[in-house]
Amino acid sequence: MDSRTLIDSQLGYYRARAAEYDTTFVPYMDPGLPAAMARLRSGNLHGEVLELASGTGYWTRHLAEVADTVTCLDGSPEMIEEARRHGLANAEFHQQDLFDWTPERQWDGVFFAHWLAHVPDENFDAFWGAVRQAVRPDGVVEFVDVTGEARDLEQLDAEAPEVAVQRSLEDGRTFRIVKVFREPAELERRLSALGWTCEVEEIHPGFLYATCRP
Repeated sequence: MDSRTLIDSQLGYYRARAAEYDTTFVPYMDPGLPAAMARLRSGNLHGEVLELASGTGYWTRHLAEVADTVTCLDGSPEMIEEARRHGLANAEFHQQDLFDWTPERQWDGVFFAHWLAHVPDENFDAFWGAVRQAVRPDGVVEFVDVTGEARDLEQLDAEAPEVAVQRSLEDGRTFRIVKVFREPAELERRLSALGWTCEVEEIHPGFLYATCRP
């Protein structure tokens, strides 16, 4: 399966999962949330913030507390519908394929959570090139993601266990999605090679938080 086919399957999964997403994600994230929130509220993210892969608005709610405005991009209209239910006056939502995205403006900060692991290695550099276009020269990029310790929670794909996992819905449907586990030191090296200055740390077993500047 080529990366585009896998990416399309991934989008199909998140579109289908939108209504049930938080029932499993919230308890999964709870142990690492306090440490993540301490960093999110540190003051780096302020003014106009762009959130990528905003999903159900789980993180948007918190960003809306520290930012003047939050612009949210997600590939799934169903996820956007769920996010709008929060009624956040300073957040706006737009459907966008993040694998085919050219920013048309810049923001003070960019944030994404549990997204980078869904970006295949072959799309990694292009994605970060787009992020660079989206953040102001004196801005900041922060993200939450998983480390390899979370691998044991997944059903690895039999054909491509290094890049894909199997996910199932409550109705029994199964999808293949991208899942690339990257450790903090690896991310710091790769992003440094792309011209970023990043601090990536494991904040809880299985979770990392990164702060990057162009």
